[in-house]
Amino acid sequence: MTVNRLMSQKVRELYEQFPYPLRDPQEEKDRLLMPPLDTLSRVNHYCFGGTKVIDASFRALVAGGGTGDAMIWLAEQLRDVGGSVTYLEPSEASTRVARARAEARGLENVTYVNATISEFAASKPDRFDYINCAGVLHHLEDPQEGLRDLASVLKPDGAMGVMVYGEHGRLAVTEWRKMIEPLLNNKDLSEQLAMTRKLLGNLPEDNMLLKMGGGPGFIRGLLENDPEIVDLLLHPVECAYDVHGVYDFAASADLHVAAFTGFFGFGGTGKAHYAIGNLVRDPALLRELSAMPLRDQQAFCERYSGAMPLHAFYLTRSDRAQAAEMLPDGDLAPYFFVKPTPSFFDDLVALAGQPVLIEDGSGNAVDLTGGPDLARLLAVFDGKNTVADLVRILRDDILDKQPIDMNSIAINTLGAVWALFHKFDWMLASRPEGWQKAESERQLTVRKQ
Repeated sequence: MTVNRLMSQKVRELYEQFPYPLRDPQEEKDRLLMPPLDTLSRVNHYCFGGTKVIDASFRALVAGGGTGDAMIWLAEQLRDVGGSVTYLEPSEASTRVARARAEARGLENVTYVNATISEFAASKPDRFDYINCAGVLHHLEDPQEGLRDLASVLKPDGAMGVMVYGEHGRLAVTEWRKMIEPLLNNKDLSEQLAMTRKLLGNLPEDNMLLKMGGGPGFIRGLLENDPEIVDLLLHPVECAYDVHGVYDFAASADLHVAAFTGFFGFGGTGKAHYAIGNLVRDPALLRELSAMPLRDQQAFCERYSGAMPLHAFYLTRSDRAQAAEMLPDGDLAPYFFVKPTPSFFDDLVALAGQPVLIEDGSGNAVDLTGGPDLARLLAVFDGKNTVADLVRILRDDILDKQPIDMNSIAINTLGAVWALFHKFDWMLASRPEGWQKAESERQLTVRKQ
């Protein structure tokens, strides 16, 4: 048996013994996990320029589905329109958990395939509109081959949502693995786990793992979750990427990075961490950094923050990176992906001329001083008015008292408003009456500073 096949067998055995992540199908009756990477409003905006028709013909693949987070969320979104999800996972134990979760939710639009990525690609299936592959490729002996296999089953205009480990923000785990490697010989996985639990239970207060996880609560959570310990600290195969490595990884399969996005937690607005303007405040330095190519800016952000343990991003065959952040095309309609509270516009009017803070309840906020015209403009971002309509409304109805031609000023003003509200995905764009499902977790509020 070759070394690669031996390692593949070890990985499969790991997930048979410890299905990951730890999930209880009974909890499906009380909550729905919604991984931000696979929210189809984001996928449509960043990968398809807001033009994708998501209906019964839409086919999604979850490659390395684990216990089912991405599969459940995609299947729930596609349930009412008749779209389908293929769940691909070599671990039978993980598949049992994922299937039980889907059954608990009454999901019938999922096909289950127990195979590896390479085995599935070799079967020449019908191609997919969207492929999720989160936390998987970095556990393959040849990640580039795995990405090429996925590209081979992607439609020509399809897209992928991928997550891989981050090199710099994961340094604590890398150092832990170097430390513990000599102690793993001649121990089976259960023995390795028992030893690791002892080490974690007496961790020195200056250990890098504590800093990476945000404190003692992170370690307490690990000690309550054996699959998390195994996946994080005892996995037999893993690699990590910096930002430039992500771009090179994508290029190895003739793909482009369309956008970085969020992966963890509430709202999942991780893309803001890759924006120079959110980290550097000095105007002169910001101008210098902003003149660099986008990928160099993002690489600077990764090293400057030092706290990105992973990278979540969208891949497409065409290069959409710049277009995704610019003011959308004239025939697209911006809409509030994060809905304002019922009193938002009235509050904005009441506080006109005063410094205010607009926030979404998850730590994301912008400060500005707006007038009543801002509230009037934002109120017509309804998902029906296109960018061309908004320019006309701003020019003729809001700025109509100005003595000069306001067309270019209207476009620039609209672009500034879009940039502000797109910064944390508060606004996205699609065709009018297209896929405009709003997020349900966050709401926009405004208050006086």
